[in-house]
Amino acid sequence: MSKMWVAGGAGLPEAAGGIALGGSVRAWSAGCAVRSQHQGPVSVSVVGDCRVSVAELYGAGLDAVRRGRWAELTRWGGSYWVVARHGERTFVAGDLAGVRGLFVAQAPGGLVWGSRAAMVAATVGSPGPDLGLLAAQIVAGTEHWPERSVYGGVRQVPGGHGLLIEGDQFTTVDLTDLGEPVTLEGGAEHVGAALRSAVEGYVVPYEVVGADLSGGLDSSTAVLLAAQRRRVCAVTYGGELASVEDTEFAARVAAHAGIAQHLHRGGPDTWHFSGPPPAATDGPTLSAAITGLDAAYLHPAAGLGVHLTGHGGDVVLESSTAAFVDLLQQGRTREAKAQVTAWARLRDTAPRPLWRQVKTAAAQGRGQALEDAASLIERPPAQAQEEALVWSWCRPGPAARWLTPGGRTEVARLLRESAQQVPKVRAGRWDDWQTLRLNGASARQEITLYETLRINPVFPYLDNDVVRACYAIPAHERRRTGQYKPLLGAALPELPSWLFGRRSKGSFGPILLAGLRANRQALHQLVAASPFVRDGLVDAAAVADDLNRAVAGDAGAPRAALQLLLTTCLWLDHLPHHPAPAPVTTGRPTC
Repeated sequence: MSKMWVAGGAGLPEAAGGIALGGSVRAWSAGCAVRSQHQGPVSVSVVGDCRVSVAELYGAGLDAVRRGRWAELTRWGGSYWVVARHGERTFVAGDLAGVRGLFVAQAPGGLVWGSRAAMVAATVGSPGPDLGLLAAQIVAGTEHWPERSVYGGVRQVPGGHGLLIEGDQFTTVDLTDLGEPVTLEGGAEHVGAALRSAVEGYVVPYEVVGADLSGGLDSSTAVLLAAQRRRVCAVTYGGELASVEDTEFAARVAAHAGIAQHLHRGGPDTWHFSGPPPAATDGPTLSAAITGLDAAYLHPAAGLGVHLTGHGGDVVLESSTAAFVDLLQQGRTREAKAQVTAWARLRDTAPRPLWRQVKTAAAQGRGQALEDAASLIERPPAQAQEEALVWSWCRPGPAARWLTPGGRTEVARLLRESAQQVPKVRAGRWDDWQTLRLNGASARQEITLYETLRINPVFPYLDNDVVRACYAIPAHERRRTGQYKPLLGAALPELPSWLFGRRSKGSFGPILLAGLRANRQALHQLVAASPFVRDGLVDAAAVADDLNRAVAGDAGAPRAALQLLLTTCLWLDHLPHHPAPAPVTTGRPTC
């Protein structure tokens, strides 16, 4: 588990290893910087990397608490939690992306909230991981249950929301606060300023910083911005299984910036599933499959103050083809059809079938789409939906055919439950926020894994200011047919023009395949012994057939679905453990 956490609530015993935030709020934290101010019955604390001044925290911060203007407490630079109290009301929030996660549950002594789902689960006596939900997420995606954690009885507070607690009751507060929508051209300058500020805020306190330099546009941009202010130690994964184009582009960026670049050439110890995860994460993560790769290529940056990543750039700078559906939902039929037609022509495919798919998604809405997906899964044998080239509300993947009859029933039930909770929503906004939260959750788990390597990852593209600046530009504006991440070039015109000529990014597919082949027998055993099979949700033989197909090089084998199932099984095999509560000291941390 990550060494960084914050937790509190009337039902929480004094947290082992934590330091009390002080004031009238019942809360503790560990592994993070904490700054607090209070005046009478009003208090506010920021926990984590928050670049607010003492004067602003005391003035604007306490005033926002008095007025109940909660979103204002999330507008300071950095990545942090905020805990505030005014009389009998307590407010708690993480960030918009969910890198600073937040969970809540009811214990016998009252509410318990915290940044670790496993800690909250242990405190309230949760029955453990929700296997049905995990199976449904593997089959249909995590986005359909934004308020459910992977632990039974523990609720997740979605990114972009906070908790407002009064007594034993709580409500969630929308903190997205995007303001009036703007065009790409109208919002680009704000995006550029926010991204520069985020990168500078992370790197300026240190003489030398680490950075991923994968050869992608997002990490390359972060490196170039950082190099303007500090020395950068860039790390790149290369070798015969990596993309040659990525490696060459990364070298060009490093040369242009005049920074040190360390290239790792790969090898069997860096292939997927080459070893167990070095730490227990709070939830399943694809990163658990590449801990050997991370340990190898990140080594030159170990011990530096921060390590920049391009994580999240894809989801805030651009949007998916959900933008087409969104336009049609708004009644902008001509514009939607023109974009679909142009997109089809770029791919040398007929636009009419794509347009039918877009119209179907807009007419269905989210609720009906999930009902249809549930019905498809229920019919034996459960099947993946017909492949679609454009976005859809819910498309059960190839993992559906691994479900047992009991598994099909449970996944269908959960999809129908989700359909009733959020039946109607705009496609662009829904997809923007769900993909953002998916990236935030991934980053949250990476922090735990990187801590064992003495790497302190930071994610400037997921800072609140950057997210708000990008999402103030609607999905259909951030997506321009025939252009790749046009917002980034408009936001940072001072960067070299060749940077924005990058049109693609290589994948780790060959490394995944090598890992599946090298570790096939162990992976078969992992699935066969998993709780999914033990509890009758997944058919191990069906998974084994697809794993063997993948190892044999069958291009139609569901490698991505296999990776998702296998990393979830890894997590279930390495669950976090929380000791019994113990006394806690009071005072302030030194970090």
